Amino acid sequence: MTVRVALTFDAEHPDRRHRPGGTEKVLEALAASGIRASFFVQGRWAEAYPSLARSIADGGHLVGNHSHYHARMTLLSPAGIAADVRAAERAIRRTTGQDPRPWFRCPFGAGTNDPGVLGALERLGYRETSWNVDGLDWRRAATGRRVAREAVNAALAHGDGAVILLHPWTMATALALPAIIDGVRAGGGEFVRLDALP
Repeated sequence: MTVRVALTFDAEHPDRRHRPGGTEKVLEALAASGIRASFFVQGRWAEAYPSLARSIADGGHLVGNHSHYHARMTLLSPAGIAADVRAAERAIRRTTGQDPRPWFRCPFGAGTNDPGVLGALERLGYRETSWNVDGLDWRRAATGRRVAREAVNAALAHGDGAVILLHPWTMATALALPAIIDGVRAGGGEFVRLDALP
């Protein structure tokens, strides 16, 4: 039986110093391997990098909403959630040409299990889309080797339907991605977009 694995990337403004170019390297690696992934795009990031946001869509990747300001959804009122999510949706549509609905990922995972947040998102036409494998590429001590090892081992241990969380702004991710791809494929996995999972 084939193990389906979804690579997902939160395309957002980084929360620490970084070297630019990581997202471009991620997109190049995906294209070279013939993989379509899923990107959760922050609205403000899409406004800052419209051509890069567009290249995500042009590469055949699924585009989801990752909020506009990257605030913890649990700190916002229902009206605040609606304003933030709609602002991001407008920015994402304008830059990518795609409607991100129904795909939404809560920043920091804050709100993933919160009935109020989930209800507010549902009223906006979204469903929260979490992950079950964290590549831990956001850690300061992350290296390409560590990220690849963590992601491959956890994805294969999870089995069919594994959803890997990564961030394209960290160079550890760009360095890890070829090894993640090779490792998952060697373990019998195939990469799919989120809309190919149940």
